[in-house]
Amino acid sequence: EEESIDNAFAKFNTIITSLKALDEGFFSNNCVRKFLRALHTKWRAKVTVIEESKNLTTLPLDELIGNLKVYEEVIKKVFETVKGKKEQSRSLALKVKENVLDVVIQITSLENVQNRQRTMIKEHLLEEHGAMMEKMKWKRLKMKLVL
Repeated sequence: EEESIDNAFAKFNTIITSLKALDEGFFSNNCVRKFLRALHTKWRAKVTVIEESKNLTTLPLDELIGNLKVYEEVIKKVFETVKGKKEQSRSLALKVKENVLDVVIQITSLENVQNRQRTMIKEHLLEEHGAMMEKMKWKRLKMKLVL
């Protein structure tokens, strides 16, 4: 689990305080460098920028922490924006899929209605044709009888 700058600093501060209490010859001027090295790898790009743009021997630890907190908030907002856009895209894709399914159902229903109408017309025409054939048959029969 990636920890926040506040959590990382709290742990770092606990260690530094313990070292000072033990009088281990801890030099506070290396605090900034040590804190930067202790950060999670997700911070590597920002650490590199800080190392190249700031004088680490004169940079106060509080200023570094403030800078990292601002960067952390910016990254969170970017992540939330991207996540929100992904969710919007998924929602839109789902709506499109539902609309496509509705259209397919409507087309299928329309095709079924058209097929039924064609079938009814064919049946009606066949009935009429059969009736006409029957009439013609009777006419022929009558003609034969008359002759």
